[in-house]
Amino acid sequence: MNRFEWKPEYSVDDAEIDRQHAELIAIINELAGQLHGEGPSDGARSVFDHLAHYVTTHFAYEEERITRAGYPDDKVAAHQAEHNAILRQLQEFERVFASGDAAALQAMMPFLYGDWLIHHICGTDKEYVPYLTAAR
Repeated sequence: MNRFEWKPEYSVDDAEIDRQHAELIAIINELAGQLHGEGPSDGARSVFDHLAHYVTTHFAYEEERITRAGYPDDKVAAHQAEHNAILRQLQEFERVFASGDAAALQAMMPFLYGDWLIHHICGTDKEYVPYLTAAR
């Protein structure tokens, strides 16, 4: 199985947020392992549990951090809206999986890697980097 690794271009220049984003990569790798038949048979459930904990803590931390850094309120609101959309999509994957459709796991991989890691972290999150840098 190919494993995803942290890359410098994922960095938002904040050690704690970067650590949390690296945790998302670990979750992606956890899911990839499940898709390749690695890990315990109840591992898919643990991926959803891990994601549920992750989004709750990460989104709250990131939103609070960028607010403290002086990121404009309208941009914080737009960022929160993106976070809410990610959360809704994850809840839908979980709902489909819980209904007995294991294909939800396969469909979740491009979402986690493409939509969340590449689009959101490498795109949207990069917009707040100057505010974090200036706040230091």
